[in-house]
Amino acid sequence: MAIGLRQRHPDTGAELINISTRLPRIIGRVTIAPGVSGSVVVPSSGNNPLFYYFAVDGAISDYNASPSLSDDGANTITWTMSSRFAVGGVLTYGRY
Repeated sequence: MAIGLRQRHPDTGAELINISTRLPRIIGRVTIAPGVSGSVVVPSSGNNPLFYYFAVDGAISDYNASPSLSDDGANTITWTMSSRFAVGGVLTYGRY
């Protein structure tokens, strides 16, 4: 059975998206309180790269209120709240 997603342009047939070789696996979620910086260690899984995204609690129109997210390229994701209008939310992370 095929696993993945391929999307083609309806007129030209050109491949627009191809994620059939690596599908993300969510490993965990962390609830981040407003104004609190921190980090999370993601378990190793061979050479599979990290992925992560932050979902804000509620509606917010100020992009600067979200934390600054970074990773060390290996196992640690770090977030830093740099705005006085910091908001909370959920950081979802995993590996491809």
